[in-house]
Amino acid sequence: MTTNLLKSDKMNMENANQFVAYYRVSSKRQREEGVSIEAQRKLILDYAKRNNFEVIKEFDIDESAKKEGRKKFSEMVAYIQANKNILGILCEKVDRLLRGNLKDRVIIEDMVNNEGREIHFIKESLVYNKNAKSFQKLQFDIQNGFARFYLNNLSDEVKKAYDILVDDGFYPHIPPIGYKTKLDDHVAVPDPVVAPFIKRIFELCATGEYSERKIGLMLFDEGFRSRKGNRVGKSAIGKILHTHFYYGFFEWKGEVKPGKHEPIIEKDLFDKVQEVLSPKKKKGYKHDFSFVGLMECGECHNGVTAELQKGHVYYHCTKPRGAQFCHQKYVREEVITEQLAKVIKAASLDLKKLKTIKDIMSVSLADETEYLQDSLDALNSQYKDLQEQSSKLLDLYLKGKIKDEAYNSKSTEVNKETELVNAEIMKHKTADRVYKQEIEGFLTFCNMAPKLFASSRPELQRELLRFVVSNLILKDKKVDFSLKLPFSIVAKYAESENWQGRKESNPR
Repeated sequence: MTTNLLKSDKMNMENANQFVAYYRVSSKRQREEGVSIEAQRKLILDYAKRNNFEVIKEFDIDESAKKEGRKKFSEMVAYIQANKNILGILCEKVDRLLRGNLKDRVIIEDMVNNEGREIHFIKESLVYNKNAKSFQKLQFDIQNGFARFYLNNLSDEVKKAYDILVDDGFYPHIPPIGYKTKLDDHVAVPDPVVAPFIKRIFELCATGEYSERKIGLMLFDEGFRSRKGNRVGKSAIGKILHTHFYYGFFEWKGEVKPGKHEPIIEKDLFDKVQEVLSPKKKKGYKHDFSFVGLMECGECHNGVTAELQKGHVYYHCTKPRGAQFCHQKYVREEVITEQLAKVIKAASLDLKKLKTIKDIMSVSLADETEYLQDSLDALNSQYKDLQEQSSKLLDLYLKGKIKDEAYNSKSTEVNKETELVNAEIMKHKTADRVYKQEIEGFLTFCNMAPKLFASSRPELQRELLRFVVSNLILKDKKVDFSLKLPFSIVAKYAESENWQGRKESNPR
């Protein structure tokens, strides 16, 4: 019996040093060339050997960490959860594992805090576990949070491409119900079955005799269904009635743009419907209230408005029809301003802490430069291959070894692929430049935000709040809020008066 217990204890001691290794490259080409993956593998296995760790399984991934459904990552998580003896993950650095992916971040946090596992980020000399000290947690949060900047800048480049399509009259997303998209030129065309129902919705509303709910019920009886086959409800009918797309235009970034698609209704009918839905135009504000349009009532979830009474500004719930039950009282603007100033202060940094974060960000910027170079190397190699293909293709054609039709077809294919690769190269270069500018601008803002808020006009105060918070809830004269990333990271550590230096983050 004693022997078995000793054997069991010995096994548990051995298992305490078991890890999985995780490698990530930016593209399949990098994996095929093997340089990046082998460098990571050598670094991690050498580290494991020095620390007497046993690597029982290795995982590598070659897809963008921002994509959903990262199969290899999910496989690793499932494997770890199925093997309780595994202590954690060995990885080169934070952005190899997460790359700013919020869903994966939640999974890793659960592993660390609830399952007692730990993650070793070797290049950053960081061991992240539930007993990690404040500076280690700060380093992890910043490395992960700011990685999103680079990926978001890549997304911005895609949005610029969308803007070009919009200027040409093409709507770059799925068209609204009532339209189909032609595959050959991506132009939306009216759905012959559904479009007549859309027109009838506008015609019924224009009479002023039917509510959105009544229209939905009537058309359901006539055979109108949503794309999923369900009854189209009141809110969906209301959305249809406000959609510019149906008269040949579409809304993009708050502006109404002319489209190249065929309209289902006339503009006059659309305008008549808007008059029926909003018979009286709202009066403009006589006073530019600082926080109107930013807050929501915490009791009935309607908007919060403001009015001037006896020289003082008061904020209160709009209490539209159906919200008479709301018991929230009027709140003086000074009370709200004081609380919102604290919101801004929560996302700010003094000079000492600003320097600490800049030191950490210097590591992140170095990582971004390395990631960028890896990506550009792969893209430039691909571009060179395509140029060689084009040259060889031309040689074959000039020697008469391929016919005109085959040459033109293949040449067009290669040229299109070359253009795409070249566009990717430009996107990465632009994203890198903007990333560095945004980091510097963000840190400067964190230092100056409280002064800016205190001295700014109402419209600038609103913009500052929109930049920092995702929502503001007013209830019982108190303002509740949620900070956006990366301000939530800053606030989490700005309150700490005892930040420690890098000496805490050395791995064992």
